[in-house]
Amino acid sequence: MRISLLLFIFIPFFAFSQINQTDSNGLRQGLWKKQQPNGKLMYEGNFRDGKPVGEWKRFHEGGQVKAIINYKVDSDSAFSQLFDEAGKMVAEGNYVNQVKEGNWVYFSGKRKVAEEQFKLGLKSGVSKKYYDTGELMEKADWVNNMQEGNYQIYFKTGEPYLQCKMSFNQRNGLCLVHSQKGKLEMEANYRNNLRHGEWKYYDESGNFLYSLKYNNGEILNPEVRDSIANVKMQNLEKGRGKITDPEKFMQDPSEYMRKMKIF
Repeated sequence: MRISLLLFIFIPFFAFSQINQTDSNGLRQGLWKKQQPNGKLMYEGNFRDGKPVGEWKRFHEGGQVKAIINYKVDSDSAFSQLFDEAGKMVAEGNYVNQVKEGNWVYFSGKRKVAEEQFKLGLKSGVSKKYYDTGELMEKADWVNNMQEGNYQIYFKTGEPYLQCKMSFNQRNGLCLVHSQKGKLEMEANYRNNLRHGEWKYYDESGNFLYSLKYNNGEILNPEVRDSIANVKMQNLEKGRGKITDPEKFMQDPSEYMRKMKIF
């Protein structure tokens, strides 16, 4: 009876004593937990010889699971799933040495909304965004956290809407805008994010309309711009407004595609 009583007293103490332990070399071993200032868990998981192993969980301030991280055996790689406070998964991908590596996928509910590639914690490779219905909407090349190379926006049919060249996070070079019918609507040129060179405009059938010329953002033939603006205003007043101007969508084309729900 006395032995049973002693076991009853010391087993909880023994179990508690196994949490947050280090060995004689100062290396963390076994189960570790940490609490937030409000008393709820911040994280829990196991160490082996000072390195995290197996499944770890991190928590939101309210106690909901924030991340489930699975560390691979004898590796610095960990597959992670991230959750919002409602318990819905918002992202998944790998960490290596605690920074993002490889392909990361992002979700809204059960729907995949984006993918990104990482190298040593920096966005490098092809990133993608998707329409609400799953079709590819945007594709961009990245190098060391900067857009570098091709940047493309697509209609839901898969046909290109916008094609641009990027360098150091800025538009540099040729940008093309197409209609849903596949016709070229605008041919624009940039230098360091400034309009530079000739901008050509086309009608719905792909026939040339007019061009504007720029030098480092400064228009060289404002008389053409002004005359076109007058024609557009006259058409608008008559309720026709037939001349489209895709230039107005250049600042945030992907947001434009979302709002217009273009197919």
